[in-house]
Amino acid sequence: MWRFWTIFLMAFSLFLQGADIRILSLDGGGIRGVISLEFLLKLEEQTNLHSHRDFDVYAGTSTGAMIASMLACGISAETIMNGYQKLSKAVFSESSYFSLFKPKYDRNILRAEFEAFFDHCGISKELLLKDVPKKLIIPTVNLDDPTVQRWRLQFLENVTPNSENITLIEALLEATAAPTYFSSENDHVDGGVGMNDPALAALITTYDPHKNDLKDFSILSIGTGYTQNFVKVNENWGLLSWIFTGSKASGREPLIDLLFDVQQQIPRQFCQKLLGERYCKINLVLANEIGLDDYSQISALIKKTDSYIEQNPNLWNSHQAWIQKHFQSTLH
Repeated sequence: MWRFWTIFLMAFSLFLQGADIRILSLDGGGIRGVISLEFLLKLEEQTNLHSHRDFDVYAGTSTGAMIASMLACGISAETIMNGYQKLSKAVFSESSYFSLFKPKYDRNILRAEFEAFFDHCGISKELLLKDVPKKLIIPTVNLDDPTVQRWRLQFLENVTPNSENITLIEALLEATAAPTYFSSENDHVDGGVGMNDPALAALITTYDPHKNDLKDFSILSIGTGYTQNFVKVNENWGLLSWIFTGSKASGREPLIDLLFDVQQQIPRQFCQKLLGERYCKINLVLANEIGLDDYSQISALIKKTDSYIEQNPNLWNSHQAWIQKHFQSTLH
């Protein structure tokens, strides 16, 4: 009898303390999603992590939404990687000759590829977002919110009672409808417009101040690579320079890059402040811009990721140590 009460008290104590909530967050970035997948595969190989099993919450933006959704459905990172190049080639091979006046790619091809991949993995195309086995958060941008009569950032999720009653494939089409690349879906466009790094979205959606403490959460956030954008000297730009020409000092067209680059860094800054060492970001620098649709670069990006790991052993070892520390109860 005393053993029963000992086990009961231990379990009750754990209940009061709150269980660890492990979040995997995957950035957007078009075909650069293979960088995130390769990072995950290397972590799995070297730490015995199982990306499709060992997290409680999955969050993804754009291509990250696709990967996160598949993982949340129990599809392994290896299976996703094996299908990623085929899917990317099918979607981005045929572009419109009239892309100045209409989207560059056909979203119906994207829908068909999603349906085929899920069917291959034994998952119904009618699966509702609310019925995904693991908790899932997908940022998107609503172009016509009737409550505020303006566009706004929206999280499609199955965490709260107010989750959207739509199929997972519809949610993915909304989340990947990158402006100029695809037409909008149900008056929604790609969440990368507002939140390319969904780590903060995952934290604020999952956190309940009545049930949780921030120390209950740990976030592994994985990027898709970035280029280093900066200006070395003060600038005195006018409209043309800000929008089109930049300057000799910057060498770029600065305004769009500035807006997107800064918003991508905000979730990291907030999560580091809120979670401290319970937050880990893995990302790498790319020497050149890679187009979101340039599927011919997928093999090169995988090699670039492997080279980055080999050339930064201390940093990579620290990432592995972080996994070992925060997944002690699941790694076996």
